[in-house]
Amino acid sequence: MPITDGSGRLLGPFGLMLIAPEVGDAVQQLGAALRFRSGLSPRVRELAILTVAVAAGCEFEWWAHEQAALAAGLTVEQLQSILDGAVPDGLSDAEREAAGVSLALSRRRRLDDAEYAAAQRTLGTATLAELTWLVGYYGTLALALEVFAPASPAPHDDDG
Repeated sequence: MPITDGSGRLLGPFGLMLIAPEVGDAVQQLGAALRFRSGLSPRVRELAILTVAVAAGCEFEWWAHEQAALAAGLTVEQLQSILDGAVPDGLSDAEREAAGVSLALSRRRRLDDAEYAAAQRTLGTATLAELTWLVGYYGTLALALEVFAPASPAPHDDDG
């Protein structure tokens, strides 16, 4: 994911983190831990990030992670399913569960008892915690991008 443009300017949420540097640094550190030091597989991580991007209407996060998702082995058809608000076909049991959890958390901000039990059984407590924090983190980034509306290299839909 690019964090600077061709002129070295920070893109997306990264420049926003400089508004309140101490908090921004803590937010950045959380993001780094979730991306580089969690037990989430690249496919699960990108499924969750793109699910949050769609639920939040965050073009930047979709733009920033679409290629990473493809590199992690997700297909164009699976990405289209995420854009359509669905859990994609062709996933492992754990990936399907993680995608469903990400969708529920992004839309409703909670899991019902049955969803929680299924997530615990399929993913385990640590993975469910990391996934929950990942969804919250990317939701936070989407919110900051919406509030401060920095210039974005993401293409805009000019039809609507």
